[in-house]
Amino acid sequence: MSPGIAFVATALAYATASLLFLAALLRGVEKAGRAARYVLFASVGLHAAYLAVDAFSATAPMGRVHSTLTYLSLGIIGAFLLAALKRPNISVLGAFITPIALFFFLGSGLGRSVEHVSPEARSFLLPLHIAANVLGLVAFALASGASAAYVLQERQLRKKRLGGIFQRLPALDVLDGFGLRAVSVGFVLLTVGIVTGAFFAYRVHQGSVVTTSQAFALIAWVLFAAVLLLRLAAGWRGRRAAIGTIVGFLCTAAVLVSYMVRAQGGPS
Repeated sequence: MSPGIAFVATALAYATASLLFLAALLRGVEKAGRAARYVLFASVGLHAAYLAVDAFSATAPMGRVHSTLTYLSLGIIGAFLLAALKRPNISVLGAFITPIALFFFLGSGLGRSVEHVSPEARSFLLPLHIAANVLGLVAFALASGASAAYVLQERQLRKKRLGGIFQRLPALDVLDGFGLRAVSVGFVLLTVGIVTGAFFAYRVHQGSVVTTSQAFALIAWVLFAAVLLLRLAAGWRGRRAAIGTIVGFLCTAAVLVSYMVRAQGGPS
């Protein structure tokens, strides 16, 4: 099987799972929800096969943005499936989380021309830097999906629409707690990623040069730090915390976009 065929098959499987999860959420089709989980498990197998096939054509798989996006999308789905096995009542969050993973996976297909990491940036810390950023984004993707569900659920409650979607989504406190735990894990990993990233930037530029990707990472760090601080110190919960989490996740996603633009010859 060629990498192209494996890529298309995996993308179609993720898209199918996304549609099935949406059907389960919007229409309450119970069979669609069960089918979505089966398709998602199959998608993981297809994704792993794609990675195996693609590895033969990659000289430095973890040194390219293309590969980082590929591992990121697989990590999001893997973490979600593990969380759903532990908490079956959050399975419906697949309607929010699976499209995020699909977005990153499709993005990996656009990043095949991205150059490898420069020799100056290579270090024993490089695997730690990449792993921390990927796992941090996995956690933030889960938190963002839960936050999007929270905003929708809170809106249903505020408008007194207590049937349909409201009954199929988890309770607000479940969504809030899940999002808080995911953000806490992601924040620690993001901190590690920023510290190691600063080391690489200094090593390459021999000075305190702040790139676009670093700026987005710092903005995301400040946003998540504020969300956590306000949660712990001021009891800040609910819709505002959910929106802050979504905005922070978008900033971390922008870091990857800026890496791709820079590696393809765009502004840094």
